[in-house]
Amino acid sequence: MSIPVEATVRPILDKIREPIVQAILGAWEDWLASGYNGVWTKRGRANFVWEQFVNRARTALQDHDAVRVINGQETVRFLVQDTVLFRFKKADTAGRSSNIPTQMELAFHDHEQDLLGLPGEQRVEVVYKLNQLETQIDDICVVARNGNRIAWGYSLMEAGAAVVPLPMQAPNPERPAAAIVKPKVAQDDRKKPQA
Repeated sequence: MSIPVEATVRPILDKIREPIVQAILGAWEDWLASGYNGVWTKRGRANFVWEQFVNRARTALQDHDAVRVINGQETVRFLVQDTVLFRFKKADTAGRSSNIPTQMELAFHDHEQDLLGLPGEQRVEVVYKLNQLETQIDDICVVARNGNRIAWGYSLMEAGAAVVPLPMQAPNPERPAAAIVKPKVAQDDRKKPQA
């Protein structure tokens, strides 16, 4: 298989664009109304929103003949028209999701690996991006990746929006070690060691 093709993916997902967007926005509203906002960690928030999205999306898409829900190892994926396989994730401003590099995670973005045995399967992520203060959803996008690089992406919130070809990005570099900061020695003679 090759990198997902936008011309194949987009018309298929456009048929269920509205229920997907509403499930994500609804999941975020559930988070805001939960009473945990400002109490839980970012990881907890992402898990809460993910669970709410999955429940809302299952309900919204259950009557679509072309959509199958695939339960997996600690994840849920949606297969549309036996062609587009998508999963839901939180992303950074560039559209890259952050995942623990498990074998399944690596396989999802390695299009040479066969996950479901479907010829021509197109694997993409439906991601939400938060504003700088992380108080609201700025955008909901479909993103295709090739390993750690973003191949292309487009917004689901902008009906009829053109594909935004995102530049191929290198993997995030390892974070350099933080500089060690030494505290100032007290200038007060009382705090100096006695000789």
